[in-house]
Amino acid sequence: MNMNNKSVEIGLLFSRIMIGLIFVLHGWSKFEGGISGTVGFFESIGIPGFLASVVAIIELVGGAAMILGLGTRVFAALFAIVMVGVLFTAKVGEPFLSGTELDYLLLAGSLTLLFTGSRLLAVDYLFSRQGNARQNVSA
Repeated sequence: MNMNNKSVEIGLLFSRIMIGLIFVLHGWSKFEGGISGTVGFFESIGIPGFLASVVAIIELVGGAAMILGLGTRVFAALFAIVMVGVLFTAKVGEPFLSGTELDYLLLAGSLTLLFTGSRLLAVDYLFSRQGNARQNVSA
């Protein structure tokens, strides 16, 4: 089966934007009203409290970067690590339906973007194309 590369890139763009948006909103919600509630929750499930800020920053900054297509693969890897952490701590023992399906979907989407990247309307790709154009001119 030969898939049109443009169609694949459009699909990856939609995934990148939605995954980024979800992480931005989750990161923002951890800071909204103060991070102390999230720190308390992390500590209540045996995770060091300082990791609440680390996760919130990864989600907020990484989500915004993901939407822009800036460091897509790096943030996708960080998101995948966060989601594995979520599944093995906060969500351990919860049912798939009405429990963890969104977490698994975010993990799968993050892994997809980790392995494929997303070039359409991505800042990284635009910079790399400009750099390549400069190299071709100077060669």
